[in-house]
Amino acid sequence: MTLTIGEHLLLAGASAFCFGILYQESRATALVAAVLAGVGWAASEALSAVPHLAVLPVFLGALVVGGGAEVLAVVRREPATLLVVPAIIPFVPGYAAYQSMVAFIQNQFVLGLERGLSALLTATAIAVGLAVSSSVMRPLVRKMPG
Repeated sequence: MTLTIGEHLLLAGASAFCFGILYQESRATALVAAVLAGVGWAASEALSAVPHLAVLPVFLGALVVGGGAEVLAVVRREPATLLVVPAIIPFVPGYAAYQSMVAFIQNQFVLGLERGLSALLTATAIAVGLAVSSSVMRPLVRKMPG
């Protein structure tokens, strides 16, 4: 069964919302994080249609989430971390790390290394995307009126 783009966006938002609630954020903050996760996922999906880009779609998604969180943090007068943490959850490569461990257990070392490296590169793309967006957007939003 293949999910549509709308279903992907809904699931990304739902997972971010649930993690926001799990982290004891207010429902309003969790909802904003869910919308931010959906927008970031949409940006990622738009770029993932281009073949052979590897982790670039994840980098773009993290960039959108981080930049959006910086702007929304100023607008909502709350720390950007409250929005970033739940909104970035859909991008975390947990299943790839799990597949890597299973491959190692089954003595499929090349497959385990391949999937482990994929998970590591995805996690690196998330970290770099968030760091770049934060370092670029934070000085810009401080100059915003209000």
